[in-house]
Amino acid sequence: MKPASREIFGGEIQYFRMEPQYWEKVIAGLAMSGLRTVTTYVQWGTHMVAPPDDAHPAGVLDFEGRTDPKLNLLYFIELVEKYGLNLNFRAGPFCCDEMPYGGYPRFLTIDDPSIFCLDSQNRATQGYWIGLPEGSQPSYLHPVYLDWCRKWINEVDKIILPHLKVNGGCITMINLDNEISYIVRDNFLGSDYNPVNVCRGGFYHQFLTEKYGAADALPYARQYETIEDVQPPRSVPESIDGDFAWYADWMEFKTWVMCRYIEELRGMHEANGIKADQVLFMTNFNPHLPEGVPTRMPDFERATGGVVGYDFYRGTFMSYSGYQSMARVLKLMNNTCNFTFSAEFMAGTWNKVLKTRVSDDHMRFMARCAFAHGCKAIDWFMFHDRDCWNDAPMSSHGHKRPSYAVLQETPPLLYEKISRWDDMVPVCDIAVIYDLTAHLHTSIGDPLPCADNSNYTGAPTVAGVQAGLSSKEYIGMFRLAEQNGLQAAAFDIRHSDAGLCNYPLAVYPGSPVVSKITEERLDDYVRAGGTLLITGVLPTQYDDGESCAFLGGLKAGSQSLGRGRVIFISRWLAQAEPEEDAMEDIEAFGACCDEAGVVPAVKMSMDTPASWVDWGRPGGGHMRYTQERMLGSAVIQKAGDETILFLLNHYPEAHKFNLEFSFPCKKLVCLTEEEDIDVINGAASVELDRKNCQIYRVE
Repeated sequence: MKPASREIFGGEIQYFRMEPQYWEKVIAGLAMSGLRTVTTYVQWGTHMVAPPDDAHPAGVLDFEGRTDPKLNLLYFIELVEKYGLNLNFRAGPFCCDEMPYGGYPRFLTIDDPSIFCLDSQNRATQGYWIGLPEGSQPSYLHPVYLDWCRKWINEVDKIILPHLKVNGGCITMINLDNEISYIVRDNFLGSDYNPVNVCRGGFYHQFLTEKYGAADALPYARQYETIEDVQPPRSVPESIDGDFAWYADWMEFKTWVMCRYIEELRGMHEANGIKADQVLFMTNFNPHLPEGVPTRMPDFERATGGVVGYDFYRGTFMSYSGYQSMARVLKLMNNTCNFTFSAEFMAGTWNKVLKTRVSDDHMRFMARCAFAHGCKAIDWFMFHDRDCWNDAPMSSHGHKRPSYAVLQETPPLLYEKISRWDDMVPVCDIAVIYDLTAHLHTSIGDPLPCADNSNYTGAPTVAGVQAGLSSKEYIGMFRLAEQNGLQAAAFDIRHSDAGLCNYPLAVYPGSPVVSKITEERLDDYVRAGGTLLITGVLPTQYDDGESCAFLGGLKAGSQSLGRGRVIFISRWLAQAEPEEDAMEDIEAFGACCDEAGVVPAVKMSMDTPASWVDWGRPGGGHMRYTQERMLGSAVIQKAGDETILFLLNHYPEAHKFNLEFSFPCKKLVCLTEEEDIDVINGAASVELDRKNCQIYRVE
């Protein structure tokens, strides 16, 4: 069951990072903003004031402020209840080891270094904060670590149970742990070779047994008598021809471990009497590219028994690249998850001495871009300033900033001016295929997947094709669609093909390796009448190592298959950087859409290229910049007979856009400004300010 998004909208208030005398003023400020939920870390390492003993198995914990008024969690909860707010209790045992207070007690790895997460050379990894001593990242499924987690959860559940909303309190959500990942050590060789995983009969072998059953079913180049004889790869060669599955399984195993860890934590809460019908369990993803770190979000969602959220942080003003990245993640969540929301949404910056401002118009633009692409709820992070954080909607002393207005205006916009926000679904014109197999190929070679602004290409090759090219093509396809005035959906075909037949065109970014189920579903789609566009290369082998004549063998150009067509362009179309796509590639993509008979719900275009004058002339002075690519976005959302239109301008200059509607409409009623627009003969034009989103009801 999907949660009510209105009850999730909130902001992060971290009591232990703020003077208690200002707690009530800040909580009252959140309540007055119209948000409904306070979220906060409840950190083990912060509350532990003395080591464990027989009477205190999780350590001596201070939740009443006996040793420090900032630790009076019980009083903080009382204030949240006083103002009738919900509380998302982020009680993760590890909490990504947030600094400077520490998410979990350091003694865990000091007393028992065997619980370290290890890299391929059996060295302890450092985890989230690279400057910390080795051992700041525990191995998630180590029994000693899980036993300590249970001791901690047993203590916090004594607080949670009486304060559940169903028991008259305020707690409606529990974050099972924060940003479950290997963070900067999530590359192929960086984690986690701890013996509990890779020893004979360890979790790695349990994973392989669940997936394959027995050794004779393993699709590896080397033959094994038993699954327990398999060891994970500890190096990445130049080529992985014929043994792709062995490498890909190591990446998939990491997702398996993290999901099992989530299930273990949820089970601990449930054993203490906290059930999924009483509280919404959740976890959140750190802001990594889902192409560079292809952890399947729905696997995490199932593990929580509740929901997953994605953390969005973008530079100011949000760049076109940043927008595309956020939109692409949300599109994938729409396709694979039951509920799409952001568990941490940038509202401030990490610097006390401000290098850039997080202005109200940046926050407004960023939020509306997210709403346009299906994000149903936002938790703004942070709601207030704290150490290493500034420019939040409210100061650490409770002063309101201009961006506070963005929080105030959002609930009325979504829940009063739009009557069916929870039911709204973005309308897309075409589908871009997200094939996990191709992105696993990328991740095997990527030395630093957490470098979100770079798309890795390089070793290892498959059939001579570098890792990363297919992922880069996938990323760029969404830009080509929008630059042609279209909206593209992300479609995880390896795990479901339900609804693909609704799109007249599906785009498959070429990959040298493919799963058999992907080929089968694409074959079914085309034979039933769809048009499939393939760019770059054709698969030559399956992920189990067998040779592949993809879709029976294809040649460059357009060809019939069943009742449909396949268009194979034997070059990459979308390898350029954002705002630098070649006009010939944009036009080639548009021609394929025309051949497929794509009729967009609303097509956005321009009469003239955008241009502006700014500093930057070589040698000094100003110059004219011209951007001939169409960097506007028009997104339709529908629920029943209600139609909402989001119009976005990504240029740094105000610009005029043209709109063509494929369905009957007469007027665009603006929900965000006092400006309605008449639609005449299915067409209209609109002026949009720079980095701006306006929202309309279509009548």
